[in-house]
Amino acid sequence: MEKRKYQRVTFQADAVARGNGFELGGKVENLSMKGLFLKATGDLGDGPLRLTIHLSGCSSKLSIELVGKVVRKTDDGMAIEFLEMDLDSFIHLRNVVSYNSDDADAIMDEYYRSIAC
Repeated sequence: MEKRKYQRVTFQADAVARGNGFELGGKVENLSMKGLFLKATGDLGDGPLRLTIHLSGCSSKLSIELVGKVVRKTDDGMAIEFLEMDLDSFIHLRNVVSYNSDDADAIMDEYYRSIAC
């Protein structure tokens, strides 16, 4: 049974996770308004981690900065749930997920649902 409340979109970008004195680079494989899957090998231990998703573009270097936690580990990487982020990162995330979705209206509904909490 599908437990996800937020649509995932395929999105690839470089990311760096930092936690417990360790730093781990990897590739974002998919993304939602509440989490992502990071293809990476290594372990950051338990507890919160800081994550930077590097957005590439022609004119600027943008990033999404957030705090998250690992909720699942596989041989290929880890699923990270977002716990907090600043407003600019939230808006960048909303735009990335919306632009990469087949159903932008559903993503916007998720966005409004997430800010109503």
